Amino acid sequence: MTRLPGAVAIVLLTAWVGFGEVSNGRLIDADIAWDRGDYPRAMTEYLALLDGSPSQDVIEAIALQTGELFKTTELTTDGGSPRFSPDGRYLSYEIGRGVARRTRLASADAPSKTIAELTGFGASFSPDGSQIAYLKLAATPEMQRLETSAEQAEAAERTRLTTALAALTETAAWITVREIATGAERELDTGSRRKTAVRLAADNIALFTGTEEGNVEQVFVIKDGRSPVALTTGEPAKVLQEVNSTGTAVLFTHRSQGRRGAGSGLNARFGVISLPASTATVISGTAPAFSGDGRMLTYVSRLAPDMQLLVAAVATPDRPTVARTGTTRLDAPALSPDGSRVTFQMMVDQDWELYVARTDGTGEHRLTREIQHDLAPRFLGDGRILGLMGEPRHRRSFVYDPESGRRMRLFHNNTVRTVAPEYEWVPNRDGTKVLIVAERDGDTVSLERGVYITDLTTKITRDELRARLQANLAAEEALRNRGKRAFAPVAAAVTAVVSEASTSRVYAYEHALYDFDSKHITRPGNKLASSYLFDTYKSFGYTPEFQWFSRSEAAGGQTANVVATLKGTTNPELVYVVSSHYDSVATGPGADDDSSGTAALLETARLLAAHPQPATIMFASFTGEESGLLGSREFVRRAVADKVRIVGALNNDMVGWANDNRLDNTIRYSNPGIRDIQHAAAMQFSNLITYDVLYYKGTDAHAYYEAYGDIVGGIGSYPVLASPHYHQPHDTLDTINHQLVTEVAKTTAATLMLLASSPSRLADLRVDSYQNGTATLSWTPSPEQGVTGYIVAWGTDAQQIRVSKPTASIKVASGTSIGVKAINQRGLEGWDWARVTVK
Repeated sequence: MTRLPGAVAIVLLTAWVGFGEVSNGRLIDADIAWDRGDYPRAMTEYLALLDGSPSQDVIEAIALQTGELFKTTELTTDGGSPRFSPDGRYLSYEIGRGVARRTRLASADAPSKTIAELTGFGASFSPDGSQIAYLKLAATPEMQRLETSAEQAEAAERTRLTTALAALTETAAWITVREIATGAERELDTGSRRKTAVRLAADNIALFTGTEEGNVEQVFVIKDGRSPVALTTGEPAKVLQEVNSTGTAVLFTHRSQGRRGAGSGLNARFGVISLPASTATVISGTAPAFSGDGRMLTYVSRLAPDMQLLVAAVATPDRPTVARTGTTRLDAPALSPDGSRVTFQMMVDQDWELYVARTDGTGEHRLTREIQHDLAPRFLGDGRILGLMGEPRHRRSFVYDPESGRRMRLFHNNTVRTVAPEYEWVPNRDGTKVLIVAERDGDTVSLERGVYITDLTTKITRDELRARLQANLAAEEALRNRGKRAFAPVAAAVTAVVSEASTSRVYAYEHALYDFDSKHITRPGNKLASSYLFDTYKSFGYTPEFQWFSRSEAAGGQTANVVATLKGTTNPELVYVVSSHYDSVATGPGADDDSSGTAALLETARLLAAHPQPATIMFASFTGEESGLLGSREFVRRAVADKVRIVGALNNDMVGWANDNRLDNTIRYSNPGIRDIQHAAAMQFSNLITYDVLYYKGTDAHAYYEAYGDIVGGIGSYPVLASPHYHQPHDTLDTINHQLVTEVAKTTAATLMLLASSPSRLADLRVDSYQNGTATLSWTPSPEQGVTGYIVAWGTDAQQIRVSKPTASIKVASGTSIGVKAINQRGLEGWDWARVTVK
């Protein structure tokens, strides 16, 4: 099936819609255009279909191909921890972060209207939905100081400060219970204990995870206004999880395991507290979950060598029946609301797939057959199943018909190019609404995440779909037109260079690196690979260098970056860097992570070896990425010490996994100018289909950003980081699409040729004065030779003037954003705007 975000799979030239299918010749043609990345043609045809008299199935097919089918409402741009009340009447979610977190309470039928905003976090509802409990907190200056210091500190110090902040917060917070109808609140006396979770059960019983001085976390119960009583004792620390819908039982797990463990630990335990008796039963197993009606419990247990899927009555959790047994790994079971069926994930070969069966073990059948991981299924009412796909940082949600297995995408950002990672999914009890936490704008760098509610009972209208397509078509055409204008002066030269790209050569690089097996800095393959890279760069005509540095854990005590330089012809002091890491994890050969990026880098270096550009280009093969970005930080440290003037950087990582028929990948960037240049390079000079996401943290690109700021682009990790081989021993050469790697090399070479030929981003743009509506601007002159002037643009209508000197005066309103870029004698404009806002 086709990867997201940009597509829904075309299966036998038929567009699947929900759980039915549509066969329409014009729709099929449009779907094929979409599949090959010809989005303008596809959207033009979709609009023509919508302007006719399409059937509802056609409307839904187009909606699913281009974004969402169901109505989705944004509740906040910065929040998390969404919950529905068990009766479905209310919902809550947190806004803000850290000690400033607050909880919003709203009606599920009018989610945009806030009933109350609570000064605290960790909210949970009573079983009947009449009350909400939360940890109320008045942030002190000391808490705010610790939080600010932790955000700015290095890793070790950040851990210490975060721990200190948690202790302070958990002690200062107090449990508050609010009557939703009246707004009346009461506080529960928990003494001086630290508190990390609170849950409400039936009969006004409250439970919380608490810590007494010098002890580990335990579960406490408060009944009838009396003092808390510990229900658990001893190691390890306990963590409250969910209360069943009747409020008669509550789950707790061990902090080291979490809610949904791997399902394979021989000594894993969880507990069931029976109420109102307040007795705790500890059970060997992981991933426990209640049925919607509160009567049943399911979990996974291991009795070597077998793994068992077990189902028990909540009243007798230690007397389960076996729904499935075998040696295959199981995890994340979930029961239907009535407890009659169970869905779960099972490891088939090298990736997880979803299954569904009756709780007596009969009727088992496989729900998914996807190359990516399919995970964490849960029932939406008694019919449909919600499942996740992908790797933890970039998962996507789908809705399945358990009988036919057909699926449809649930959530999207409704744009063509931008990836929107999802992180939390909370359905209401009847499965008609789902709360989702996601980065709908594709910004994975900022701490903010949006909270959304998707209503599965309400589909978007034809007019709403038409408006979506019109906006996306306009954005796509503007992106393509900007790219064509940008590349026009060098297009012929770029075409000549990338036409020499060779898939055979790319495969040869990959195979050579693969033969060294693991290239982790602790393995012999690391030095073998560095020597190979040195010799390969040399064979292209470069004079490469090793950047050796000492690491105690490295084989032989040292490891090295390998760097080759193509000196600029006009502005050699200005440097663009393109990099990939050649090391792998210790347990595998890393064919995709990152021999694929290294192969693309080598082919880019070969293509450009005989074509020096106006600015200098450095090709950097980094070591030690998997050990903490060691090589990239060493490279940047030396560059800063040597006063190397790096003005742009590309970093490619994991570009070759063969998932489907499409040659697609994601631009991971900090700089939107470079992002758009890379889209243009892919569209004009390769067969690569590109998406984008604001993403650089935790990658070698982060090292550039730390020292040089917002100069980063690059390609990596497909539209969704979803390979089941990621960081596994089976990240092997047979999982790589070598043509895909070659297309990345073409895109990278084309991008570098334009960047290195164009003026870089201007520095020190400032408003020197603003009087009587006239702003006087100045900036540092462009460092490139051959600059003939500057473009100054402002306002929503993008008004522009050209000036010959690094100063300008324009009449603008206060609050207007102004952009300036240089233009050279070849007609090449700067690849990014310097910007300032008039105040």
